[in-house]
Amino acid sequence: MSAEEVIDICNKRSGVLGLSGLSSDFRDLAEAAADGNEMAQTALEAYAYRVGKYIGAYAAAMNGVDVIAFTAGAGENNAEVRKLIGQYIGFLGTNIDEEKNKVRGEEIILSDEGAKVVTMVVPTNEELAIARETVRLTEK
Repeated sequence: MSAEEVIDICNKRSGVLGLSGLSSDFRDLAEAAADGNEMAQTALEAYAYRVGKYIGAYAAAMNGVDVIAFTAGAGENNAEVRKLIGQYIGFLGTNIDEEKNKVRGEEIILSDEGAKVVTMVVPTNEELAIARETVRLTEK
């Protein structure tokens, strides 16, 4: 394979798409997993494990955290992914409330009142961020 082909595989055909054989869209994976697709469920669980591992590593490196924010795509719109990740970060004292976790695409604190670490959803506006960065670059 050429370097270009390897880069294409790594960037476009790996990750949850490679694991599931289905899609890189978490909405598709969650729907397929709910319908009993074991590979989709495995891809979601592997993703959650990996995210949980990174959160734990950074929490240790920073000697604790006050807030964990779920944002963008799966983070702000996929309750199943947040629930799976929550299984790995619960030791931090996140206490994610199942009812609150059902919310999609709006800013909300997911953790219950007594949580040691506030866990929340923060929607992104990627188009606005791109527009602001474009303006900043053109002003130079």
